[in-house]
Amino acid sequence: MKKSVYFLLWFTGLLVSSVLYAKPAPVVETRHAVEISIGGIGPGVDVVAYKQLRRVIGNAVANSVIDKFVIYGYGREGGFSACVEDRPSDQPPSKAFEKFVKQLNGIKPDPSTSFYSINRVLTCPPLTIQPDTVRIAKPDGSLQCENNGITLADMQQQLGGISVYAAAKESDGLIRPAVCGADTGIFNVYDIAAVDLQQALDLGFIEWSTLNVP
Repeated sequence: MKKSVYFLLWFTGLLVSSVLYAKPAPVVETRHAVEISIGGIGPGVDVVAYKQLRRVIGNAVANSVIDKFVIYGYGREGGFSACVEDRPSDQPPSKAFEKFVKQLNGIKPDPSTSFYSINRVLTCPPLTIQPDTVRIAKPDGSLQCENNGITLADMQQQLGGISVYAAAKESDGLIRPAVCGADTGIFNVYDIAAVDLQQALDLGFIEWSTLNVP
């Protein structure tokens, strides 16, 4: 009888301990996008950190880690505000995207010259697109088997003072042989005001609709 009582007490204690020391369920990340802002606070933006950020984002675009990259605008003292987004929201964020976020958090600009913020959000909010916008584009120069190509941020600099309402990398839809060093057919595409179209054409861009992309 005593053995039965001792066993019951031991078993009850084991159950209580299991409840008290059970590990909490891991938190599942459901936010598929990151808003990024970097800029100068009087002095110019930290150039080293800015280049590091552009390189991290550029690599993510080239390796298809992010499906969307939208630049909201550039700061007067350098830098920009943007939003990057992973796969569609009906799937968990990819491991590659989580690694990308860690790289973003690892960038440490000089706080005496620059501000920098990384904020996880569910999705990139839609930009307010004016009804009189057009899409212009230029090849990003990327080649098959090579992690290269001009980033959206770098090429947007070529537009100078032209306002960009959205930006994305898109394919021209043509079938190409899989040969290392061959053109990928990837374009940097920007939404701009229709009144700025001629200025963009003069800068070497083309109107996206003229490509008859399927």
